[in-house]
Amino acid sequence: MHFSNIWGNTDLTNAIIKEDWTSVIAICEHHPSSARVWTRRVGFFDGEHESHVLPLHQACALYAPRDAVEAIARAYPEGVRMKETSFKRTACHIACQSGATGEAVSVLLGFYPEAAQAKDNLGRMPIHYACSNGASLEVIESILSAFPWAARGTDCHGWLPLHVACHFGASTEIVTALLNAHPDSIHVRTEKGSTALTLVRKINCKNKAEIVHLLEDEAWKNWHGPMRDHPSHRSRAEETGLHHRRRGSARAA
Repeated sequence: MHFSNIWGNTDLTNAIIKEDWTSVIAICEHHPSSARVWTRRVGFFDGEHESHVLPLHQACALYAPRDAVEAIARAYPEGVRMKETSFKRTACHIACQSGATGEAVSVLLGFYPEAAQAKDNLGRMPIHYACSNGASLEVIESILSAFPWAARGTDCHGWLPLHVACHFGASTEIVTALLNAHPDSIHVRTEKGSTALTLVRKINCKNKAEIVHLLEDEAWKNWHGPMRDHPSHRSRAEETGLHHRRRGSARAA
């Protein structure tokens, strides 16, 4: 991530911008108060949006390794709770948006588990950004472990993490984890009426067929549950074509 203009630099922020993580750790150990300093960043998000941020926000935006994230968080634990001023995102949001490792995200959640349920100005939790930026299964599992209901959280457009994962072609393992955390999400529609199944059918990714089968099987299992003959349930199945599917065609999820 590029910061086009910077105000209020300290030795710590300079080291972060240079991605000199050894110096970052040393500065935090000897001058922990540096981790409390807010600075102004123009272009912090998408090269356009200005924000006031803490060193922890900056480090997470630059894919800082676990040890550096932990050093900054230890120097100023309260900073893990703080939100930058533009989109009101925590360090955990920014880490997930920037493709941080599972170890780094686990450190942040270790200091502040509630970050897993924090929403930004767009109604998105860290898991939404993890699903849209190629996060590993480890990251998703860390978030769900801290806050299992994260799989049920919708953003301002009605998108669940499952919608995001399917739209961006996430791994089959991640889609499975989200379905296990919230099985009913298979039927939830976005603000514009899309289900996870309709979203994944619109994209091209190497595991598309596998995800489509997974989602169809989950929907099929739900349709054959105790509510099968309820009018609204039957109508929903007809919309997806599941009322034509034979039982033998379902694969084990």
